[in-house]
Amino acid sequence: MLIRSDHLGHLTEPGREAMQAYGVATVIDLRSPGEVANDPLSPSGEKSGVRGVKHIHAPLIDDANMNKLGDAGDMFERYLMIVEKRREAFRDVFQLVAEAEGGVLFHCFAGKDRTGLVAAMVLDLAGVPRDHIAADYAETDQQLAKQYEVWISEAPPDKRDAFRDELRCPPERILGVLDHLHQKWGGVDGYLQASGMTSAEIDRLGTKLA
Repeated sequence: MLIRSDHLGHLTEPGREAMQAYGVATVIDLRSPGEVANDPLSPSGEKSGVRGVKHIHAPLIDDANMNKLGDAGDMFERYLMIVEKRREAFRDVFQLVAEAEGGVLFHCFAGKDRTGLVAAMVLDLAGVPRDHIAADYAETDQQLAKQYEVWISEAPPDKRDAFRDELRCPPERILGVLDHLHQKWGGVDGYLQASGMTSAEIDRLGTKLA
């Protein structure tokens, strides 16, 4: 079982029970080192409080590139920037998933962009149809609708409309990323091989996803 999540700082007791019921044995934290260090809810790397769960910090973006993301023109360009500049980070995450025993939960802060990229690539490797991948990504807007309104209300009034647009997860964005991976590397598996994963590791991951 693979679970995409936002950060676990507000995890409740029923949430911890749900993690145990799902058989989660590994939590992969995709946030940058700075995010983790500055998060008062996770001073020691965000322990979930679920007994027997292994926590691994595997930043999908380092602090230097986090600061550069704002230079990208829009969210799609930011996604491509993450994919292009952090191939070794994706390799590390997918190697962890391939090697993990039991269920895996992976999260960033909001559970939409970095986790959305990883989830889409996982689903593509598993042979899930593109329209289903797009629908899974777009459902993020429904799941986070209430939280979106909180974040938007906290933004300066003159920036709220632009912020609302940035928060959205339109299906064409994630499909555009998958098209980019296909055109440049022949697909997600080709991207991961170019990033340093071996064929044996990718086969092991494919077997787990089958």
